[in-house]
Amino acid sequence: MDLKELLGEELYEQVQGKIEEQDDDVKLIVNDGNYVPRDRLNSKNEEIEALEEQLEERDKQIDQLKEDSQASDELQEKIKELQKKNKETREELETKLHQQRLDSEVEKSLLKAKARNPKAVKALLDFESVELDDDEVKGLDDQLEDLQENEPYLFEQEEEKSSKAGEDIRSASDASGGTDQTQERLRKMMGLDRHK
Repeated sequence: MDLKELLGEELYEQVQGKIEEQDDDVKLIVNDGNYVPRDRLNSKNEEIEALEEQLEERDKQIDQLKEDSQASDELQEKIKELQKKNKETREELETKLHQQRLDSEVEKSLLKAKARNPKAVKALLDFESVELDDDEVKGLDDQLEDLQENEPYLFEQEEEKSSKAGEDIRSASDASGGTDQTQERLRKMMGLDRHK
C-alpha cells in the first residue's frame, strides 16, 4: 500500500503541496518494514565498524599471545636448562666439599696414628671402603691398624723415640769417656747449660 492510498487523494495532495514548499530533498515514504532511516543506518554502520576494529585488535592480541607463548616456551626451556646446570653445579660442589672433608678427616687420622709419611700411607689406603659419616670416617681405623701391623716402618713407634734418645746418651757418654763430660754434653744437647 502506498501513501496516496493510505491518505486518500485529497489529503495526499495537501501533504504533497506542503512538502514541495519546504524542500526538494524531503520525501515521504511509507514504511512497510523495509525502510531504515539514514541516521539509524549510520549509527549501525558505526557500531559495525567499531566491532570490526575490536575484532582486528583481538586478532592482533591473539597473534601476540601466540608469539609470547612461543617466547615463553623458549624462556621456559632456558629456565629448565639453567635449573639443570645449577643442580649439576650444586652436586659437583657438594661432591668436592664431601671429598675435602673426607681428606681432612683422613689427614687427622694419619697424624693421630703418627704416620711418618702421610702421603705414602694415604696411597696404600682403599678409599672405596672408606666413608665419611658426620665427621667420622668409617672403614679407616681397620686399614690403619692393618698397616701398623704389616708395615710398621710407616709409623713412628713410642719405643723408637725413647730408645733413640737412650742411644744418643750412650754414644755421648762413650765418646766423652767420663761422667762429668757426659753430663755436660747432655745438658748442652737438652739446652740446660749451667753457665747461662
